[in-house]
Amino acid sequence: MLQHSPTDSAPPGRSSSERARRERELATFGSLLADSSPLVQREVRRELERRGKQAAPLLTALTRGGEVRARTAARAILLGHGRAQVARRLATLALAPTVDLERGLLLLSRFEEPELDVRPYVLAMDAMAAEVLKRLEALPGLPSRAALLGSYLGRELGYRGDAQDYHHPDNVYLHRAIVRKRGLPLTLSALYLFVARRAGLRAAPVALPGHVILRIYEADGRATLLDPFHAGAALSDRDCLQYLAVHKLPFEPRWFVDATDRALLERHIGNLHHSYRGRGLEREVRLLECVARAIAPRTQGEERA
Repeated sequence: MLQHSPTDSAPPGRSSSERARRERELATFGSLLADSSPLVQREVRRELERRGKQAAPLLTALTRGGEVRARTAARAILLGHGRAQVARRLATLALAPTVDLERGLLLLSRFEEPELDVRPYVLAMDAMAAEVLKRLEALPGLPSRAALLGSYLGRELGYRGDAQDYHHPDNVYLHRAIVRKRGLPLTLSALYLFVARRAGLRAAPVALPGHVILRIYEADGRATLLDPFHAGAALSDRDCLQYLAVHKLPFEPRWFVDATDRALLERHIGNLHHSYRGRGLEREVRLLECVARAIAPRTQGEERA
């Protein structure tokens, strides 16, 4: 004789009733999200946001059918949920004893697209580093590792700064910079840094005010400065001092020391905050401000150490 077990499916009546309830809820929220009244839109969004994760299946279903306005609103709410979750993870990362900049920037990329698969971008950096390493091994007597790195990434692959739309979020996100071959000085310096680290080169960012560059330590102990924003061009100390003079900035020794990963991540979050604030995206601005408040005390502690 067959016996009922706890793993058996629910009775048909209960299943039908639950399905009907979900369909009514879907129709109701779909109608409300499609309403042209800003007041109705605001209240229904508030209710869906209050439900948090429990609203995700309903919102996902709403993105797949119904009126365009409802689908668009559902996608926006889901994106907001995803970005809030990424912001919480960034704040947790910022509170860790040590911060890995690459891990932080790949997580920050998910702030734009919470479901982003970062593996292709990691593989792209792996491939760049493998090529750099192959060239270094083929030329063991090469006078400058920095020259090879700058020539390959900057002039051959074409990575350089975006002066046309400098503050666009695409210039802040590492994954977008990898694809577009354009970015802010900080983003491109981070890319150079990650490739250099993979290739076994000792490298460190130099965080000048408003313009991050990269220091590459050569085999003989010397160090060369590169400017990834300007296609990996080599810089002298005189060039850096002239940059400060042009921008009416006094010389500060702390600007020329090797910057920490945590300090660079904080600066990166600040760049993204500035970009979103310029576009009036207040929710994103508030989330990034929470992350910045979490990381700032730790960064200050590193600077005092």
